[in-house]
Amino acid sequence: MTIYHELTGFQRDLLEAIAAVDDDPYGLALKDYLDERYADPINHSRLYQNLDQLVEQNLINRDELDARTNVYTLTDAGRQLLQRQAETLAGLCELPRPVAGGAQ
Repeated sequence: MTIYHELTGFQRDLLEAIAAVDDDPYGLALKDYLDERYADPINHSRLYQNLDQLVEQNLINRDELDARTNVYTLTDAGRQLLQRQAETLAGLCELPRPVAGGAQ
């Protein structure tokens, strides 16, 4: 089982990006999302190497969108990892705990 803090900061940001991108979270959409948040552009090699590692850790799924494009989605384990981190941060900031699925 992977612990949130065992991931690199970039891998944690990728999990958040996959959760945040509404339309098909394919590689370039994730890159665009992160490029808006990082000072320097994201290197394609770095992006795809980290996506591969997250797939190997069973935190995300990689499915074929078309012949040239993969789409990435959170697995249950990946979603639970983000949920636990959100609960931890909410507690540290004395905010109400987030409810799974976004309902409050």
